[in-house]
Amino acid sequence: MRIPGRSERPRTTSVVVLVASTVGFALVYAAGVLTRPGQIVENRALDASTYLDRPGGLLALVSPLNLAIALAVIALLGLALRRVRATVRGVAIVVVSTVLSQLLKNGLLARPDYLGDVSANTLPSGHTVAYASIVCALLVVLPTRPRTVAALVSSIVLGVVVVQLLEFGWHRASDVIAGLLLVVAVMALAQLLLPDRGPVPVRSSTGTRALLVLGAVIGVVLVVASVAFAATLALDRSLATTHTLLLASQVMCLAAVSLAVMTVLWVQRGVVAAAPRGRALATTPV
Repeated sequence: MRIPGRSERPRTTSVVVLVASTVGFALVYAAGVLTRPGQIVENRALDASTYLDRPGGLLALVSPLNLAIALAVIALLGLALRRVRATVRGVAIVVVSTVLSQLLKNGLLARPDYLGDVSANTLPSGHTVAYASIVCALLVVLPTRPRTVAALVSSIVLGVVVVQLLEFGWHRASDVIAGLLLVVAVMALAQLLLPDRGPVPVRSSTGTRALLVLGAVIGVVLVVASVAFAATLALDRSLATTHTLLLASQVMCLAAVSLAVMTVLWVQRGVVAAAPRGRALATTPV
């Protein structure tokens, strides 16, 4: 029996995002870790980085204690806004993403030794997962209008984090992109398993729609630029210096950040909100 006013779009969107991000994760792992050319390219980019054992700034903030504090703040915010199911989803996104990232990196995924460097697997990036999951949880918990502003600010912060991770030699591009895809997949799964109740669809604000379009355009442009750059390097290998490859890796990761945040907004724009008591159920589609 169909519930009046409940759109099937949110569920369909979540399924599409879950499948796409899961497949994307597998492809990134296969290309960057399971192939010799992928390891060569990423290691050359890594050679251009300036390794810092204690870089400070945003990277230094990642710790179990700070993660727990951020999670508690988001949970309290969600409960204060009376968005209980969204709060549960947000907490689940952070916890499940963190646990999965550690299981995958330290046990389930292996890094073949094609280059004789005997390096341990670092995919997915734990720092990326930590920041991305907190950002995702915040966007899930917040209502529509403040969510738009939070998405813009979060994109900048997350962009700085991923650039620093590559610049300071803490991770390769595949580690970062896989971390983003993991969080997006968990977000979509959480939306499927624990959807909001209340069949009144919430229309996206003009600001949200504008940000979605802008973010998607930026992401696509950066992806196209990265592909064009890779094609140029393939035609003229003399251009493939370590610093050039590092810059290309950073551009790709910025594109991934933009697309990841916009994907979270895309899924959340179809989320329904509780209907006021005593009112008829609206049937306007999102």
